[in-house]
Amino acid sequence: MEAQVVTIDQPFHSAYEKFIEITDHLSSEMAGDKTHSAIEAYLETDGRELLRLLLQDHLDNQGSGRVSDAVCGSDGVVRSHKRDDMETGYKSVFGAVRVARTGYSQRGVANLFPRDAQLNLPARGYSHRLQKRVAAKAAKMSFDEVAKDIDTETAVRLGKRQVEQIVYDAAQDFDAFYAQPCSPALQQYAQAKPIQVLTFDGKGVVMRKEALREATRKKVEARAQQAPRGFARQAKSNRKRMATVAGIYHIDRHIRSPHTVAHHFAPLRLVPSNPPLAPKPVGKKLWASLQKPMKTVIETTFAEGLRRDPEQQAEWVVLVDGDSTQIDYIKKAAQAHGVSVVMILDIIHALEYLWKAAKVRFALDDPQAAPWVAEQIERLLHGQVRPLVRSLRRWATVQGLSPKQREPIDQCTTYLANHIPYLNYPDYLAKGYPIATGVIEGACRYLVKDRMEITGARWGLEGGEAVLKLRALVINGDFDAYWTFHETQEYQRNHQAKFAEMPPARAHLKLVSGGKNG
Repeated sequence: MEAQVVTIDQPFHSAYEKFIEITDHLSSEMAGDKTHSAIEAYLETDGRELLRLLLQDHLDNQGSGRVSDAVCGSDGVVRSHKRDDMETGYKSVFGAVRVARTGYSQRGVANLFPRDAQLNLPARGYSHRLQKRVAAKAAKMSFDEVAKDIDTETAVRLGKRQVEQIVYDAAQDFDAFYAQPCSPALQQYAQAKPIQVLTFDGKGVVMRKEALREATRKKVEARAQQAPRGFARQAKSNRKRMATVAGIYHIDRHIRSPHTVAHHFAPLRLVPSNPPLAPKPVGKKLWASLQKPMKTVIETTFAEGLRRDPEQQAEWVVLVDGDSTQIDYIKKAAQAHGVSVVMILDIIHALEYLWKAAKVRFALDDPQAAPWVAEQIERLLHGQVRPLVRSLRRWATVQGLSPKQREPIDQCTTYLANHIPYLNYPDYLAKGYPIATGVIEGACRYLVKDRMEITGARWGLEGGEAVLKLRALVINGDFDAYWTFHETQEYQRNHQAKFAEMPPARAHLKLVSGGKNG
């Protein structure tokens, strides 16, 4: 059978010619001594070019997007002058392609291009598919590494600044995505679990000087003026801006005794060999913000809680780390939203203060330190906060410690005494509430630290905020659903907003609901 001949005026002739070229090359190499790596390298480059030609031929075969004699813009002006040679282009994951299009114009107003809307062409010349790949990589690695990876995978060259701009644009619909009605799965979680947990923390991020909050920036400038030449730039203090980290999830009750919980913080020999399994959080959503004040992040979390549990059927538990400003904002947000909450001081933070006190009471590496801390934790879990505070202060006084020596003891006792309203652990345990902020502590590490503290990274405010949003989407398992939503929003911003009536080829496009947490 003779091979089919495709003429230049037939669809996909360029791609077909490339396909024949590739198959001829592979056939000629079958008897050769090429390694599998050499063959794959050839296919990786020429195969990508074949895919680019398929995309290009497809675009060429679709015409220029002429829809009628005139097009009316959203400004009410009718564009009746048509030009069919107003070509544009964009870079896809396969390489650069061009798009033939008809432009509709009228004196004094911007041109309209129905085909741009029909294809939902990107505003910045990089396909949404390519932008998605950049955004997903930027959530995990530095912008320079993203540019290198994209070059390797697609042969599209991006500069660091171009990567940054794609990332900024990619994250812009984060708030709108999570403002959508709850998905059925999330509603089931909220209805099935008796406890809804809100939790907050903070994590510092090294920033460029212009991105620091005003008070911190002034300290940096003052230090630079006072320090000897060459030393100011080496100083490490006052370089960070605090990111507020927030989380919300649903969980079953986990009723346990103070004695059982205390064993988890005791020396290993006291821990039960088969401790009861704790229930796992479901419907978990985590996010962090450098840009928004702590007050706004907390208010947003309460709004998310009401979105999930509008009738307040669940018990609302708020886990705190003891920050007085944070606690004040939580109280105000609860009052503003008409929500009753149980505020609980994280037991791990209390444990850290007890260890500070232990370092005063015991010598370094003294084996009695751990059993002593375990004993104090059990006293806390039994609700003996005031006796514990009194005994620690009395011991420091009896020992005749100087103010400097007893400082860790005073820090511990002041911390516990100031938070007595949130230390009713016997009641919390009896009702099956969580008392540890492991979820948010983990988020500070893998949501913020693991990406934001890449060696040498110093963040601008816009870039840091965008990356935190993208990381949250990935960690929450919502990235793919978000990207579908984002493309729809891009269509509305870049195209639908310009037309009085949309070209019919895109009339089917509708808003896409969120993912499991949307």
